[in-house]
Amino acid sequence: MGKIDEKDLEILRELERDCSQTKKKIARKLGLPLTTVHNRVAKLEKEKIISSYRAKIDYRKLGFGISAFVQIIVDYPSKDYSQEDAARKIRALPGVEAAAIVAGGTDIIAKVRAKDTDGLNDFLLKHLRKIAGVDKTTTLVVLKEFE
Repeated sequence: MGKIDEKDLEILRELERDCSQTKKKIARKLGLPLTTVHNRVAKLEKEKIISSYRAKIDYRKLGFGISAFVQIIVDYPSKDYSQEDAARKIRALPGVEAAAIVAGGTDIIAKVRAKDTDGLNDFLLKHLRKIAGVDKTTTLVVLKEFE
């Protein structure tokens, strides 16, 4: 991997803030030549520092007014069943935006979106709790998100 400098970091911050902006706009904002921005983005992509570009979705406008973090404790049903197996199954559930294996008193944390509290309850009882190994959950409802 090549050396990453402050200019690369500034470009990455701009792309993270809005990946749909043009390289020309980024160059103008950062006071860099367009070719510099183009070449650096290409280098960051080639080195897999930038692995993909994603749309930022306003889930409220889609009717998903509730988001929550669910802390999950896993009780492994067999020695062949791993934390990664459980996390992958949880991530595949509808409404799960992210799942992460964590250290501490919790095994997995999932970020979940639902239409309302009834939808969140259905998710927990009818989907999440049916995954093998899901033993205990603690749900933290998000009051306000900052990005």
